Amino acid sequence: MVAWHGPRKPRWRFRLLDSQDQDLGLLDGVKGGNCEVVALSRLGGSGSLTIDGRGQDIDWMRHRVQMVYDPGIPGVEPWPLATMMFTSPTLHRTATLSRFEVTLLSKMAVIDEDTVEAVYSLAAGAPIISTVVALIQSTGETRIAATPSEATLSNPLVWDAGESKLTIVNDLLQAAGYWSLWCDGAGLYRVEPYTLPADRPVSFDFAAGQTAIHRPAWDREQDLSSVPNRFLVIGQGTDEDPPLVGVALNENPDSPFSYQARGRWITATETGVEGDSQVVFDQLAQRRLLDAMSPVGKLSVSHAIVPLEQNQKVIFRPRGLTARAATIQRMRYDFTFNGHCQAEWREI
Repeated sequence: MVAWHGPRKPRWRFRLLDSQDQDLGLLDGVKGGNCEVVALSRLGGSGSLTIDGRGQDIDWMRHRVQMVYDPGIPGVEPWPLATMMFTSPTLHRTATLSRFEVTLLSKMAVIDEDTVEAVYSLAAGAPIISTVVALIQSTGETRIAATPSEATLSNPLVWDAGESKLTIVNDLLQAAGYWSLWCDGAGLYRVEPYTLPADRPVSFDFAAGQTAIHRPAWDREQDLSSVPNRFLVIGQGTDEDPPLVGVALNENPDSPFSYQARGRWITATETGVEGDSQVVFDQLAQRRLLDAMSPVGKLSVSHAIVPLEQNQKVIFRPRGLTARAATIQRMRYDFTFNGHCQAEWREI
């Protein structure tokens, strides 16, 4: 078992990649920067680098950079935290020195910035996941991890010419009951079924005490206004068939926003949703209710860097308080010696 709380000799490595994520070697001269992974963001995060201007052969339009963290713990291999693309390099010069300040974009921008050239339509019965994979591949990206599914469209769908391929992909993934498209730290596009937070395995247990790796100061934010306790997701329907309707209810007596606590229903609704089954609609309603309740408990915690991905489930056991289960919504890393992860978690 890894002693994550023990001494470290950490360092950052930055790998220069080509447009197909093939390794071109170390990127030298990185003097600082940061990156942020955001679960609920369409593009999934961003970052920046400061690079000295020693004339490295960087193709700003095609090359990519992978941020790798080595904790300096015996027996623990370095792992990539994010793989991003260069954009907007700015050269700063003095009499003796030069440096680049470079903004970074996630690889999701590749899918988002590519569009369909004509009206894009799919008939009822079209396979969803294979269509998603084909759309991603049509942008030139090939590193895809897709969980197969037999899900098909229950109704025909049409998108206008010029629509972002990422919008189409995410519409289709929603219909199949999958996560929105995302990239992991290694830059792999992930196409996976959505899992309710309660059903996700615990990826890390942040416990107070001698083995703690989080700082003792942390925050919990609550927004008590207009949090729904019922969410309806309504399909499109036809003249012959009524629309499918997914309903999620908060009837947890321990929740201050439940029907039991308030004595009335506060309902949020989303209409015109595509899905291939009642299970998908019910699951989507649960997701929407959880998202709408995200302000109920947002934890801001600073902890030592460990191998975690967005939306994973963690347990937080602060001193003197009961344990809290949460999902990872945001992780920010500053490329400094012994830097911590500035994390935001959503309580389950």
